Amino acid sequence: MRKMHTALLGYLTGILAVSTVAASISTPQKTINPAKLDIPVTILADTNRDGLVDDLDTYGKHAWTTSHGAIFLPNIGDERHRCHVNDAVGAPLSNWELAACNDAAGDVLINSTLAAPVKTLPLTGLSQNVTARIFVQPLSAAEHVRLFWKHRNDGSSSDWAPVKSELQFNSTSLSVGLTLAVDARHLVTDKAIWDGQVNVEIEVVDGMRSGSDFVAMRQAPVLLHHHRQSMDAVVTMQTAESKWQGTFVNSLRAIIHKLKPAVPLITLNDSRDIWAQDLMEPAFASMPGRNGPISIRVLLRSPQSTRPNGRLVFEQLRGPGVGGWQPGSESGFGWEEINSGGNIETIPPYTSRSGVSYKNGRVVLGKHYDKYPAASLTKFLEAQREQTPLYLEAGWLVAGHVDEFVQFLPSNNTIGFRVAVPDTRSAMRILKRVNETGHGTVPFLSFRGNLTDDNWPIFADRDLPNKTVEALLAEEDFVKTNEYAQKFIDGNVEILLRELPISDADVLRVPALWRDQTYDWLANPDGFPERLHHTIPGERQLQGFFPLAVNGLVLDQHYICPKPFGPRVDGVDVLEREIGKVYTEAGFHVVFIDDYMSHHVRGGEVHCGTNSLRRTDVEWWKSG
Repeated sequence: MRKMHTALLGYLTGILAVSTVAASISTPQKTINPAKLDIPVTILADTNRDGLVDDLDTYGKHAWTTSHGAIFLPNIGDERHRCHVNDAVGAPLSNWELAACNDAAGDVLINSTLAAPVKTLPLTGLSQNVTARIFVQPLSAAEHVRLFWKHRNDGSSSDWAPVKSELQFNSTSLSVGLTLAVDARHLVTDKAIWDGQVNVEIEVVDGMRSGSDFVAMRQAPVLLHHHRQSMDAVVTMQTAESKWQGTFVNSLRAIIHKLKPAVPLITLNDSRDIWAQDLMEPAFASMPGRNGPISIRVLLRSPQSTRPNGRLVFEQLRGPGVGGWQPGSESGFGWEEINSGGNIETIPPYTSRSGVSYKNGRVVLGKHYDKYPAASLTKFLEAQREQTPLYLEAGWLVAGHVDEFVQFLPSNNTIGFRVAVPDTRSAMRILKRVNETGHGTVPFLSFRGNLTDDNWPIFADRDLPNKTVEALLAEEDFVKTNEYAQKFIDGNVEILLRELPISDADVLRVPALWRDQTYDWLANPDGFPERLHHTIPGERQLQGFFPLAVNGLVLDQHYICPKPFGPRVDGVDVLEREIGKVYTEAGFHVVFIDDYMSHHVRGGEVHCGTNSLRRTDVEWWKSG
């Protein structure tokens, strides 16, 4: 239980935030006539992005461009673990109450490390009657940005005073120069409301003399990670609902702890939802610092307002240097699978065939024919102005997530990555070869666990252990289902080849097969949108026939792959052998893990059941 003074601090800070946010920064209605500016006022920020604020930052400070301009961060972590998850009587906070608390929720600079430095140069020859004000423009930025003045040096938060509308600086302060700091209260979520750009201005008036100056700044965009960024930690779920989940977690821990370097495993406690990938999308924001980039990890809760696990972003992960984002309910109400984190992937940096540079990569989202992900998410991504989404067709799948059929793998080719997709043609060739070499009576499935000994194995085919390779090949609907899947896979590959400067040789085709799970999903009795939607007339909804290899976990040059449990010929799983060969030839050390009962029969695989926290010390403002 938290101590009483911590609770009181959180309560008082919340009141302070509400009462002062509108007045925390003054924005004047008019500016001084430039012809009368004869006091040489200079305000500086880190315009040249070298991590320092000095005279070298004078050039270009009045305009923010891709090549120069100061950057500041959203200071939305919880440095002192003061944010609560329950109210005073122990009841869980609402989604909005839960997300409202962070280090920038008041007018105290709790974490000055994440505030961007700004300063004014000392002024001489001022009278005792001089006054100065500091404020931000435009008016729309005032409620988003915090501005602080360091008025003493005791090494605590009280060193920093919020620059409020009534604050005026005197000759004593101006003569030594002002030490200032800027941060943001929250993220840029809609460029139609605010685009993250701000001018920090100073006006000085001394009798008939005056002077002013400003520096242009931009809030750092929130960027989604890609697979060329190194791993900091792996996240998965711990639940008592499934006895198989504990086995999976133990196997995963053993695998990643053997890697060099070893990767930490974070297990989130939960009662039922095992899909760590779907509750959030990890991201970051960074700015230049004296000793390298200064960054904050930002965890984007999926736009699924009734998904309880999304609250874990704030309940178990928010903390020092880690903040969360609660999306609005705009077309993200309920728990629709199209809005899951598994339906978000990121292409590593590239320049498109049309010449557009995505130097920080580009987000890939799955659409379901005429249905798109929540507007709260798409507007957010577009507002960052760096990773504008590319859409692929995912409506042919039951869950409809892009991580089921595409992944981007680090590579030493000219572009730095390759694309991996499922491939039914190679899988069918493998089965035909097994049949033609006299092994057609071998069972297709080599998994020998109990398919009924657990809760929620909704996609378990209890007849599959008895089906042979030759029997499957003789099933006309099985063959047509996989031809149907390949049509959509090929269509998505064509979209990627038109966009990316790669050739067909850069596409890895990984053996995969599919089953038809088209179902008349029932409406929710509580009136919320259906989690899984009916497909459109004439189309199907498919699910992996065996564990899908492309739905694995990329850890630098290691690949944790779902074990396929394919036909065994002479003691060898022929699917595992061929899948391993594809990834090995692509330069990966492949480790197979059993996720058959823990995830596969529930509709997902390794990638769906894990998440990745990657390095955040990224100089996104530089090219490449």
